[in-house]
Amino acid sequence: MNKYILSTIIASGLFLAPLQAETATIESIETLQLSIDTLGTTVTQQQVLVSKLSDDIGIMADRIGTMADRIVVTEELLANTLVTLTGNADLTGGSSSYGVALTAPTDSSPKLSRTLAPTITMIPDSTVYLLYASTEPTFSQANSIALYIDSSTTLASKWTQVVNFYDQEASTNFYIAVKSIDGLNTISSISNGVKVSF
Repeated sequence: MNKYILSTIIASGLFLAPLQAETATIESIETLQLSIDTLGTTVTQQQVLVSKLSDDIGIMADRIGTMADRIVVTEELLANTLVTLTGNADLTGGSSSYGVALTAPTDSSPKLSRTLAPTITMIPDSTVYLLYASTEPTFSQANSIALYIDSSTTLASKWTQVVNFYDQEASTNFYIAVKSIDGLNTISSISNGVKVSF
């Protein structure tokens, strides 16, 4: 009961106490107005930045769209190239051209003569072919010669060109290979290379 009376006295004292309000001065009003103006300016600046960001996002979206279009074009080019390559019979092994194997001379043949042309045989057999001589087993264009041969007489007459090529290169070994030519003038792929020497 004492607690109840005490709390009633305290509560009534609070209600009867005079309320004090802070006095507003011109300076405080100006400070408040300045704060409101600054806040308004900041909000305006943020709106400008958001608007500029929106424009930048639009430009970026346009650029991404352009890049996507270029990627699509590139993919189409790659697809078309793949179709072209897979449709090329020479690259897929279904070529009208054919392979050939050089059977003589071989790597184990005795040294070749500088004056007499060797016997060149291949499978499938052909009397018309391109004879390649090279200082490299890869038969790179810069280090090779190619001679058109259509008979053993032609081979005998052109053998000196192979000898001269070999002598200019001053190699201990060189490589020969052939590409046969059939009656329809279809040239085979290059044969196996054979390492030979004089």
